[in-house]
Amino acid sequence: MRFRDSAAIVLAGWILMAPSVDCARQGLQRETPLSEWEQVDNFTAQESCENYRSIVIEAEKSDSGNVYVERYSYSICVQADDPRLKGK
Repeated sequence: MRFRDSAAIVLAGWILMAPSVDCARQGLQRETPLSEWEQVDNFTAQESCENYRSIVIEAEKSDSGNVYVERYSYSICVQADDPRLKGK
């Protein structure tokens, strides 16, 4: 890998993506493509994204029956230039 290739990866950043909450069905839309998930926040490093995700999951666990606990347990950190974000 050349330096400019690695620099592009660093500049891309990371995004915490979570499935949308389907309010009408009271459930999660887990099978939807990543391009239709909600962007929760942006980060400069994968570690920061993963740490934030863990903090949110722990914070939401205190509220039993909270759909957001499940939502964030399915959330993922992806690079901002991940092709799955573009859809078809």
